[in-house]
Order: sequence, then C-alpha cells, then structure tokens
Amino acid sequence: MKKKSLILCCLLIVLTTLGACSSKSKDDPNVQSIKTVLNEALTSPNEKLVSALLDPIEKLQSGEEVTESTILKSENELDTLLKDTYQDYFTEYGYEKFTIQTSIPSNYSLYADGAGYQIIVKNIEVTEDEKNPDRYSFEATLDYTTDEDETKTVVATGRVEFEEDEIASLDINDDRDLLEKMSSKTIKVEP
Repeated sequence: MKKKSLILCCLLIVLTTLGACSSKSKDDPNVQSIKTVLNEALTSPNEKLVSALLDPIEKLQSGEEVTESTILKSENELDTLLKDTYQDYFTEYGYEKFTIQTSIPSNYSLYADGAGYQIIVKNIEVTEDEKNPDRYSFEATLDYTTDEDETKTVVATGRVEFEEDEIASLDINDDRDLLEKMSSKTIKVEP
C-alpha cells in the first residue's frame, strides 16, 4: 500500500511539474513578444515599410524633384512606422540593433518586394534556455512563394536575449539562405 501511495505521489509531482512548465511557456510574456516581433518582421513584404523606404527613389526615377524635405519626410515616416511596430518590445540598444544595424524588418521586406516573393510565417517555436531564463532560441517556419509562383518552406532559427522583460538582442542565425536568394534576384548588376 505504501508503495502504491509513493508511486502515485511521484506521478502526481511529475504531472504537476510538466503542467507548470508547459503553461509557463504558453503564458510567458517574453515568448509572446518574440512571436509578435518575428511575425511582424518576417511576414513580407510589408507594403507600408517598402513604400517609406523607396518613396524618394521612386520620385527621383519618375523625374520628380527630390528635396531634402522629401527625404526627411520619408525618414520620419519610416522612423514612426518602425517605432510604432517594434519599440515597445525592445531595450533602446536592442531596438537600434534590430532596426538599424541588422535591419531585419527592412531587409526582408525590401528583398521580398524586389524579388517578387511573398513570405508568410506559419509557426514559431520558442524555447527558453535552461541555464539562463533571459535567453531563448526560436524556430520560425516560413512559407514563401517565389516570383514563379512556386511555394516553398524554410525554417529560420535564431536567438533572443532579454533585459528586464525587454528584448536586448534578436538575431536570425540561419534562414537557409532565404535573404540571400531574394537579394540575388533583387540586385541586378548591369555592365
């Protein structure tokens, strides 16, 4: 009888622990932040972002006069768009790194637009580091349609670090060369 009680007690502890772990990741606000940011940044092209980035160039190409105020207006529009979308999730340095240094949102949108690709985030799996609760890894499953209407799937992986519940760093370590494929279709070097 004691043996059955001990086994039942151990089983109850294991099930409770497993339930607590699975609900933690489900309710973890850091996980939700990562998913929101990745979904927004990788679903491409973002037409508003592309428009803000390319407006001065398109005006110049169409023969319109591009003044300093035209460029400033475009920069302000881009800055507002990025801040409204991402700033609440990041530390000050993390935001600058994500939007300016690595330019993840801009690069994916511009290259997808230029190459004629459509990227849709299908799923994002986030795993908390067992040794450091401020570090996470992720796998984002992306479906993308090429300019030839061929649909493919790729898994992008990366790491995220938090400081006081804000993203300090979000890096995509491997996207199976998706960004490179799009950029090679976008950039045409003419002799």
